[in-house]
Amino acid sequence: MKKLRAFLILLSLSLLLTGCSNFRLSSSIDDLISPVSPSGDNAGVQNAVDEYCKSGYLIKIPSSGDYTTSFIFHDLDKDKEDEAIAFFEPSDERGTTSLAVLKKQQNKWSVVESIRGEGSDVKSVDFCDVNNDGNDEILVCWSIISKSNNYRFNVYAQKKTDKGIMLESISDSIAAGEFICLDINDDKVNEVIVFNLGSAAEAPTAELYSFVDSDEKLLGETKLDSTIISFENITWGMTDEGVSVYADALKSDGDSMVTEFIYWSDYYDSIVSPFYSYNSGKTTETRRNSIIYCKDIDGDKTVEIPTDKSVKNLPAQITAQNWVVYENTVLLHKCYTYSCKRDAYSLLINDDIFDKVSAKYDNESRTFSLISNESKNECFSIITMIRSAYNSREADFQGYTEIYSNSGFVYLAKVNDKSDIKFTIDDLKNMIKPY
Repeated sequence: MKKLRAFLILLSLSLLLTGCSNFRLSSSIDDLISPVSPSGDNAGVQNAVDEYCKSGYLIKIPSSGDYTTSFIFHDLDKDKEDEAIAFFEPSDERGTTSLAVLKKQQNKWSVVESIRGEGSDVKSVDFCDVNNDGNDEILVCWSIISKSNNYRFNVYAQKKTDKGIMLESISDSIAAGEFICLDINDDKVNEVIVFNLGSAAEAPTAELYSFVDSDEKLLGETKLDSTIISFENITWGMTDEGVSVYADALKSDGDSMVTEFIYWSDYYDSIVSPFYSYNSGKTTETRRNSIIYCKDIDGDKTVEIPTDKSVKNLPAQITAQNWVVYENTVLLHKCYTYSCKRDAYSLLINDDIFDKVSAKYDNESRTFSLISNESKNECFSIITMIRSAYNSREADFQGYTEIYSNSGFVYLAKVNDKSDIKFTIDDLKNMIKPY
């Protein structure tokens, strides 16, 4: 038995080192011997795919987006019963990935339709009614070449036939790295904005497509910053322009980001990116030297954009942001933060004290402190700890209060009542935000 265990461990390590894409690093030796089996509907779906792919298959899991599980459950036809969606590479068609739709009937799952996809892997998938038929279409971003930025976007609709359901692509294969589905032009029908990274000869673009009545139509497009190398986060919010999209993108230096702000313009009858300069080929007003995304940072239900805030003598682990909001064609200041990427939080600082304090950070203890510029007193300190380590050393942190927890980390704070600039623990609980 010992020899068998040793052999299995060596085999698993060899698979890891040789790049087996579906190897999962197990948490224990027992996991290596007895992998976790799916249960419930997941088991039923797997059995159905097993039966459908009798020659064998490899499950493909989307690498990003809101759906990153082996099997995805979603009510496509609005009958209040979830269908299942699975992506798989058939053993007899290596290098291809298929999309299957499964239904549960009489307590048994079965594949009701399958269609060959446009890539070897799946980057992301989403669901949205774009052809105005009352059902959700399946929106897929395919990876054409593994571990590259070569992606293709397709829309798949269900069509009922005498034999059941047929999947059909209602779009051409569109070059796109990311996408978002929403009604941006207020015509009561969802459109899709796809983001294309471009090429050496062409700048990145955002393109707006309509699929009403399953007829693909390009409604408009706008150029984006020429130094973008990947789209990291796409979100939307309401502004003076109506529905507006915020696309956070990584720039070619790898250390800075830019947000492309996009909305529909009736005047131009197209989507526009107002801060993009056609002279320079760049978007500069929303650039920052920190990898931090747009969000509603202050809880007012408005999306804010982080830009750089110049602060002297900042610790290396800390960056400062001036968060701006789009109003009346310009970006206006909203609030300031200090942020620590290492500890995954931002700290909202009121405008009336931002210039009266300085930031300090101790790398060894992972302690952030805010110091009064006038008295040089510490206003408060925040320590970041792994939850398990804190549980075993809780007695060492008398006087500290837990103000936040996130992804296995706990954040402890202590205020200085004798400081000339005073904070309470409740203040800090309201100030701390996820990075």
